[in-house]
Amino acid sequence: MSSGVPILDTITKKCVVEQTGRFTFRIILTQGLNRQIRRMCEYLGFEVTKLKRIRIMNIKMDMSIGKWRDLTAPELEELLSLVSDSSKTDEGS
Repeated sequence: MSSGVPILDTITKKCVVEQTGRFTFRIILTQGLNRQIRRMCEYLGFEVTKLKRIRIMNIKMDMSIGKWRDLTAPELEELLSLVSDSSKTDEGS
């Protein structure tokens, strides 16, 4: 999985995979395809029964289910800096 897996007519980018228990893994993606973790696991014969997102880029998801919070000024500043060169943003286009 860490070397890339063929899904959705493409090969996924390399990712970091660490086994943290008999049936649990920590996966750090560098791209975010639709249902990427589920599809990669399915390709390798694994079934995903529970998935927990802990972070999106530099923003930690540290709130309860169904809750939300405003971004802090440093989070927003870093986020904008990280996407400034992206071809998928107005500034980067």
